[in-house]
Amino acid sequence: MLHVYEGGNMFKSVRFAIYVLPILISLPLLAAELPQRALGHDSVLHGGNSLTAKANPDSVFLMGPWGSGAPANGQFQNPNGGPAWNGWTHYDPTRPTSNHWHISDYNAADLNSTENNLAMYCGDENYPACSNDDVDGGYGNSWNDILQFNYTVVTSTEPCEVTVSGVFSHNTEPGYDYTNFIFVNADGRVPMAGFDWIGVAVPFSYNLTYEPGEYIGENNDQVRFEITVTSDGAWSDADCLYFGNGACQVDDLRVQCSNGDYDNTSDFQNGSGGDWVLDYPLGTGDFTDLWIGLNDIDPCRTNYSPQVAFIDDGTKVPGVGPSYCQDWCYGPGGYVVNYTGGAAIQTNPDAYLHNAVESPVLTWPGSSYFGAQLSFGVYRHSFLNGSMAHISYTWSIRSASDSFSLENAPWQDRGFVYFGGPDYIRAEIDVTDLLEPGLSVAQVQLTVLQINNWWWENDATPAPYFDNVRLVAFNTGTPAITAREMDLAQDNFPEIGHIDLTNLAGMNVRFDAANNNGDGAINVPGDSIVCTVASMRVGGELVSNRLHYTMQRNPVFDSVRDPNWDPTGFVDAQPAIDNSGNPVLNKFAFDLPDSGFLFPGDVLHYYITATDEVDNSEPITATLPADVSGYGDFSTPLAYSSSFQVHCLPSVDGEGFQPPILFWNDFGSRGGEEEWLGALLNIGLHQGEHYDYYYTNAPASEVGNGLGSRATSSLLEGYSDLLYTCGDLGAFTIANGDAEQAPSPDVQLLAEWFSQDSVDALFCGDDLASDLTRSGVLTNAFLSDYLNVSRHASDLRPLINNQATPLVKTEPGNSVFYTTSNWIAYGGCDGINTFDAVRVGDGAERLASFCNVDGNPDFEFSAATLNQTGDDRIISIPYDFMSIYTNPDDEGNGLSARVNMLSEVLALFNIPGVWNPSDVPEVAVFSVQNYPNPFNPSTRIEFNLPKAGHFGLKVFNVRGELVRTLIDEDHEAGADHIMWDGTNDQGSGVSSGIYFYEARTGGGVKVGKMALVR
Repeated sequence: MLHVYEGGNMFKSVRFAIYVLPILISLPLLAAELPQRALGHDSVLHGGNSLTAKANPDSVFLMGPWGSGAPANGQFQNPNGGPAWNGWTHYDPTRPTSNHWHISDYNAADLNSTENNLAMYCGDENYPACSNDDVDGGYGNSWNDILQFNYTVVTSTEPCEVTVSGVFSHNTEPGYDYTNFIFVNADGRVPMAGFDWIGVAVPFSYNLTYEPGEYIGENNDQVRFEITVTSDGAWSDADCLYFGNGACQVDDLRVQCSNGDYDNTSDFQNGSGGDWVLDYPLGTGDFTDLWIGLNDIDPCRTNYSPQVAFIDDGTKVPGVGPSYCQDWCYGPGGYVVNYTGGAAIQTNPDAYLHNAVESPVLTWPGSSYFGAQLSFGVYRHSFLNGSMAHISYTWSIRSASDSFSLENAPWQDRGFVYFGGPDYIRAEIDVTDLLEPGLSVAQVQLTVLQINNWWWENDATPAPYFDNVRLVAFNTGTPAITAREMDLAQDNFPEIGHIDLTNLAGMNVRFDAANNNGDGAINVPGDSIVCTVASMRVGGELVSNRLHYTMQRNPVFDSVRDPNWDPTGFVDAQPAIDNSGNPVLNKFAFDLPDSGFLFPGDVLHYYITATDEVDNSEPITATLPADVSGYGDFSTPLAYSSSFQVHCLPSVDGEGFQPPILFWNDFGSRGGEEEWLGALLNIGLHQGEHYDYYYTNAPASEVGNGLGSRATSSLLEGYSDLLYTCGDLGAFTIANGDAEQAPSPDVQLLAEWFSQDSVDALFCGDDLASDLTRSGVLTNAFLSDYLNVSRHASDLRPLINNQATPLVKTEPGNSVFYTTSNWIAYGGCDGINTFDAVRVGDGAERLASFCNVDGNPDFEFSAATLNQTGDDRIISIPYDFMSIYTNPDDEGNGLSARVNMLSEVLALFNIPGVWNPSDVPEVAVFSVQNYPNPFNPSTRIEFNLPKAGHFGLKVFNVRGELVRTLIDEDHEAGADHIMWDGTNDQGSGVSSGIYFYEARTGGGVKVGKMALVR
C-alpha cells in the first residue's frame, strides 16, 4: 500500500480491539503504545484471598530506604543525605541504540535472479513463527531504523540532480508502520513516499534536484537519501498481533548524481553496504538529573531531599534549552521540563519528551515469593487543559528467570499514563500479575512522558519528581487477578432507547463494559468485561476461572426472561483472542446475555474467581474483588462495591412509574460515594424506589461512558430531578461528545432533558466549571445557559485570603436554604482541593458566600448558585458534597450539614412524597473528640475506630496548611487517644488561634475545631 506524503502525519488510535469469538472486547494496551490517562493509581482493581490477607504473609524488601535492610536503595541519596544514584541508571528512550538494517539472504530471492541473492534487510530472522500461517522472522515494535546514503558534490555552487532507484519488498501493519523514502536538504526532510502492508519486488525510482544553498553537511556540499522503517508500539511479529516476514528488503540500489557524474549500484553480494550506512535518529535528549531542595506548590507536603527530576536548565543536552517557565515558575531558576521536542525537533516535528530511570537488577528472594508491591513518591503537576503540555509519568516492571533473559524481557504496566496535582502522592501498586512465574531477577522503571498532539503545548511545569522507591516481595500463593475499572461492566439503559411496556421482551439492557471499542469520535461499548488472571506459582495451572452473579430482578419483566438463566449463577471465562486467532496470555473475557437477561429495574452483583493448583495439590482460589462481603445485599448501593454492580435503568414498574431522581456519580470509585449515598439514606431515600443510580466507571479514563453514551432523552423523560457530581475531577466531566473530551454527548443529552417542562438539577464538583470552560463551545454554552455562572479562576484560595477550609454562610432570604445557615467547604490537607471561583450570571441568585477568617461574608464569588430558566431550577455548587463539613460551632439539628443541604434542595425541587430521616446502618461508630477545648498547653484527642485499618490524624491551621501529623499508620479497631501539645512537625510551638484536627479512615473523615490559648 502506497502513501504519498502531502504534509500532516498519521497516528494510531490509542485503543485496539481484541476478539474472543464471538465476543468483542477491549484490552489493556501494550506498554509502548500511547496509553489511556489516569488520575491517580486507583484505576486498577486487585483480587485476592481474604484468608491469605489475614495471615499477614512474609515480605522482603528488595528495594527500600536506608535502614530497611534492602539490598538496593530507592532514595537517591547516600547515608549522609547527599545525592546518589545508588545503582540507578537513566537514558532517553526516544534515541534508538540499535539498527535492524543488515545484509541477509532472508526473503531476498524475489528481488532479483541472482543465486543465493543477498539484500539489505530490516527485520529479525530469529523471531519465531506466530502461528501455522506465519513464518520465522519479522519485525518488532517501536523501531526507527535508518539506511542512509551520502554523497559529496564536486561543486557546491552548482545544482545536482539525484536519482535513487531499486527494488524492494515490504510487509508492515497497514496504517501504522511504514517503509519511507526520504531526501534530506538544508530545509529539512523531504518525504517521497511511504509504504505499508504487503508488497513484493516493487520497483522504485525517486529524484530530487539540489540547488546551491540546499546542500547539507559540515561544508554544505552533501546530498542525502534515507530509507527508513518506523513502527509504533504494538502489532508486529514481536507481539504476534501482526505477523509477516520482516519490514523491508531492498536490493540493487542505484544512485546517480549529476554534480560529479556519480553512478553506482549496490547489490550487497559481497556482504558490504558500500556507500549505504546505518544511521540513528536523534532523540529528544536525556534531561534526567538529581536535584536537592526542589520547590513545589503542594501546601501539605515538601521534600527537600534529593529527587529525580527532568528539568531542562540548559546544561543537560548540548544545544538545547533552557526551557523557561511561563506560569509555573517555582522550579530552580524558573526552569521547567522540555516541552518543545528537545534535540530531535529539528528533524522530527512530532518529537516529545520521554526520559526513563531504571533501578539496578534486583535479586528475587526465592521461589516461595509469588507477589510484589511497587511504591514510590511522586510530585505531579500536569493538567489536562490547553494551558500546558501534557507531561505525564509512568511506571513499569520487568522480571525473568535470569539476568541474561531480563535484558530482553518486556516492560509490563497497566497501560496508563498518570497526571494530576499539584501535589505529592504515594503510589502503591500491586504488581503480582505482571511478574514472570519462577523469576529470579526483577527491575523497575519510572519515566516522564509527553503525550504529543493532544493539547496546545505552550507551557509546562518542573514536575514530575520521583523519590523513595520501594519494591516488596511477599509469599502469597493465590492466583493474581486484576481488572481496570473501565474494563468492568457499566450501568446501562434499554438498548431500544425508550420505554415501551407493550413490548417487554424488547426492553433488554445489555451487559456491556465501560471501555470504548470505537475510533475515539464515537462511543462503542465493549461487549464483554476483561480481566487479567495468572497463576503465579511455579508449575501452577488455572483449573477454574468464573464470573459469579446474583440479581435483584424487577418482577415486571419476569414473564419475558430467558428461562435458561437463573437469577443466581456463573459463567466460565473465555480466553481473549487476538486478531490472528491466538489467545492473549493471561487475558480472559466474561460475558452475560444481552437479551432476555437484564431489564430496567434490575440490579446485578458479580465477582470473579480464579483457582489454580500445582501437581494436584490443594487448589487455591482468589476473588475479584478480594472482599466479597455485601455480595447479594441489595438494601443500599453501599453494601457492595459499586465497581461490581450493574444498575439497569430506569427502575420502572408495571404502571410505568419510576423514581423521580437520577443520581449520576461521575466520580466513580475516587471518593464521595459514602457521603452522597449516606445523605440520601439519612433523609429516607432508597435506590430503586426514590432514586436511580448511574455510576460512571473509571471517569478519568476518557472512554466516553458518561450518561450521554448510554441513555437517550426518551429514557430520561421519567426523571424530574438530576443530582450530579464529578468530585474533584477536572477533565472528562460533562462531555461534548468529541474525541478530545470523551466521546459521550452528555451536553446534548442534558440540553434535551432540560427542554422538558419543570425539571430540576443539582450540579456539584470542585473543577466542573473549569472543565466546562475549556472543553469547547457546547460545554461553555452549557455553563452559561444552564448553570448561569462564569469561571473566574480554577483555584479559589488566593482570592479568599488563601483559605483552604473556608466557612460558608447562606445569604439572608435566599430561595433554598431556610434552616441551613452555614457549613465548611473543606479543601485542606491531606490533598488540597482547588475549588473553582465562579461569579453568578445575570438573573441567577447567589445562595451562599465564602467568609473571611473572621467569619464574615466578604467575597464576590458564589458558594452556591440558583438559576431558574422557566420552570426549571438548577443549583450549582463549586465543590463536591464530600467537601461539605458541619461547622463545629454550629449545634444544628443533629443531622450533618450535607444532609440538611440536600433535604432543602430536594424540598425546593418538589420531590413527590414525604420520607422520614433514617439512620445509615453502621457496624460501629467512627467518632473523634478532644478536650479540654480551648486548651493550654495540651489537649487529649480521643477516637474510636469501627474496624482495623490505616488511620490518619493530622492538625491544620485555618488556611488548610498542615501543622502536625499525629498518627499515620495502621491501627487496631476500638477506642484510643493521643495528646497534642501545641507543637508543629518541627517541634516548635505554634501560636494561639483556631486549629482543625482531621481524622481519616478508609470509611470516613471527621473534622473538629480546637482553640489554643497561650
